[in-house]
Amino acid sequence: MTRRPPRRALVALAALALVTLGAGGSTTLDFVTFDGIDYIRWLDEPGRSLTREDLGIEFGTVECSLTEDVRNCSYGMDAAAAFLPTGTRLYAVRGHATSFRLGAPIRDHVLLYQAWRNPRAKLGGDLYGLAGKVRAIDVQRGEPIPGGVSPTSVSEAGDVDALVDMVLRGSVRRPQPHAVAEPRYWITFWLSDGTTLGRAYFAETSELMGGLTVPPEFRSVLERYVAK
Repeated sequence: MTRRPPRRALVALAALALVTLGAGGSTTLDFVTFDGIDYIRWLDEPGRSLTREDLGIEFGTVECSLTEDVRNCSYGMDAAAAFLPTGTRLYAVRGHATSFRLGAPIRDHVLLYQAWRNPRAKLGGDLYGLAGKVRAIDVQRGEPIPGGVSPTSVSEAGDVDALVDMVLRGSVRRPQPHAVAEPRYWITFWLSDGTTLGRAYFAETSELMGGLTVPPEFRSVLERYVAK
């Protein structure tokens, strides 16, 4: 990985390469990997797009791309990417740790990559840097589908705080594969800067995507809203 001193489709998904997320096999997701952390990007994140003003210091450079060299580039390699071209520079996102978010300027756009798996994370707060940043949460059963059912907003501030607290305090383990028919919710965390983090929550295993285990109360709060 190249550094300069000092220096984000659906759970059938649009992100990770050669990793089995469902029962049917592997799906290539839009990912980058640096320092053992896998970051993914959704094609239709509902929050605002990043601009170059959101970028901080240069973090690293893509050294191999699956779309360019599938023989010598693979998932799990440091500085590997699914679709970003070799040589793409990634940057810190202002206000966020690089272990949570990276930005990749591509022509007139800045692509947001957010942590999906971090082998060094012990608690949810290590994986998802949400502390003090979440202003609202949306939830729906299943995965977002264009033209489908609109999500429900978690309207009580106390419930938003409780859900975020359970995420931050939850324990992180190796992510498990999930059957296509396994019940799930899609949760969108709206951050104070207008961006979002969308992740699946698997009810039967109490796991938020990324191997983050939350207590049963997490599902209880969600049910109060999706059942309305």
